[in-house]
Amino acid sequence: MRKRTIALIAILTALLAACTETTGYNTTLVQADSLMASHPDSALHMLQGIPAESLKTKADRAYHALLLTQARDKNYIVQTDDSLICSAMAYYNQTNNTNLQARSYYYCGCVYRDMKRTEEAVSCFLTANTLAKEIKDISLQSRICNNIGYLYYAQDLNEQADSIYREAEQMAVLLKDSLLQAEALSQQGMIRMEKGKSFYPKAEKLMLQALYMAKMTNNKTLNRTILSALSTLYYRMENGKKAVEFAKQNFALQEDTTFCYNAFYILGNAYYENRQYDSASFYLNKALPDKSHAIKAGVYKLLSDIAKASGDFKTSLDLERTGSIYTDSLRNNRNRQAYSVIDAEKSAQIAHQQKKHDSVISKYNGLLLSVVAAAFLALYMLKRYRRRTFLLEEEKDRLKEVQTAMQQQNAKLEEEQRQKENRIAYLERELEQLHYDAAQKKQLRNELEALNHERVLLLTSTQKYSDVKTKMKQIIQDYKDHDSSELHMEKEDWLQLIAETDRRWNQITLRLCADCKLLQEEIHLCCLYLTDLPVSYFGCLLGCKRDTVYKKANRIVEKRMGFPHGSTSLQKVLKELCVKTN
Repeated sequence: MRKRTIALIAILTALLAACTETTGYNTTLVQADSLMASHPDSALHMLQGIPAESLKTKADRAYHALLLTQARDKNYIVQTDDSLICSAMAYYNQTNNTNLQARSYYYCGCVYRDMKRTEEAVSCFLTANTLAKEIKDISLQSRICNNIGYLYYAQDLNEQADSIYREAEQMAVLLKDSLLQAEALSQQGMIRMEKGKSFYPKAEKLMLQALYMAKMTNNKTLNRTILSALSTLYYRMENGKKAVEFAKQNFALQEDTTFCYNAFYILGNAYYENRQYDSASFYLNKALPDKSHAIKAGVYKLLSDIAKASGDFKTSLDLERTGSIYTDSLRNNRNRQAYSVIDAEKSAQIAHQQKKHDSVISKYNGLLLSVVAAAFLALYMLKRYRRRTFLLEEEKDRLKEVQTAMQQQNAKLEEEQRQKENRIAYLERELEQLHYDAAQKKQLRNELEALNHERVLLLTSTQKYSDVKTKMKQIIQDYKDHDSSELHMEKEDWLQLIAETDRRWNQITLRLCADCKLLQEEIHLCCLYLTDLPVSYFGCLLGCKRDTVYKKANRIVEKRMGFPHGSTSLQKVLKELCVKTN
């Protein structure tokens, strides 16, 4: 009650000052800023009551834009327009007020975070962090770390996110900021949860500690986030009772119980684990209107499983196909954004280095030196460009010659292979004739085995020089040299790889489809494991991360082939199948 009285007095004082002073808004803005930490709702109300046209100076307009953006962020209002904060940021970039400049970059990052413009958000946060370090603002640094950690976590860059959240936790302890510490602990728990079963106990400990601290701060938003994460954790731990318990607590804290789609999804998850399929279906269907592809993919997956459990296999298959569309879209979007985050980090580092360089130059008034350096740089770049163009042309000609030679070699190998196969067919027919004696049959069988061995070697060599194998090697080489490639595996390339694999290993993909019910993407992965390419670069060919490749391989072995967890590997299983076949 006393806090509300103080806030009310501050608001009335500000309004009185606004009514009696023609230039009193500067004071009002300062008062709003002082209320921001303890009463962000009061600060927002005060700032919204100030007409923009009443702010006479650029400084006041910029300060008002910054504070209004900050107040909206602190009141958990999702912002979809960056014009206000960008005007403040542009103004502070021209001043020597590093404190407000750092804040403007930070809240610009918050706006871009809300707008899902990840690369720009990371760039702003990193710039804000550099400025915050200059003025030794640990409080701002801690909030920046929390936001960058969230963006990394959202793009599955979990190692980077974990490192940043640990840093944020240390700052929170130093600042005695329970809210920030609870956020950092809960996010570390979520990252542990994503690592798998062996990390679940540690994840549970971190989340429960975060929940205890969050309840002390009485922050409903953070409490909802942690309760939701705990329900998901217990779902994965197959503890349906606790999953439902925390899902209900999360739902009880929702301010709007009509459109809380994530809460519906968490409840549906929990009821599914508890085998309460009717309740699960009810809440999962209520979550479907959500725009999040992650939620849609999860909902369709669970609804498909429920339909399968009830014996409705057609509906189950339809739901599974729909869910796979959202899963693929989600994965592709995360891959794109992950590269954007990394690019933004590199750009921010470059910008920081450039700023330091510019600072040194301006300190010694080296305008002439800058012009000379720029001229030398231009000449160097021109020379380098010409040299690179010449080398690229040489490389292009060399590759053309190599490709021609490989095509000729491939044609020769294919002709030898056809001759071997004709001879094998002839010998097999001869062996079927009864008028040969045992010695002759033994001689024919020996020759047949030798020819089969030579045929296998020829098939291996043919595959080595095939167009698709050449393309895959080029993609891998591009990733080794540049971490990216303009080439991609197209549908026709995968069909050719499957055909060559079947030819080499006696129609193995047809048997995998029939016996293990593998999906097309899983067949692609099996074909890659039957090549001599390095497993570490399969992600470059499949368009996913290296960790995802191993997860897919383990899922095939455990879910599709029925082997116990950790008992064998996909590569070993495929090699054993090929040995039996040949």
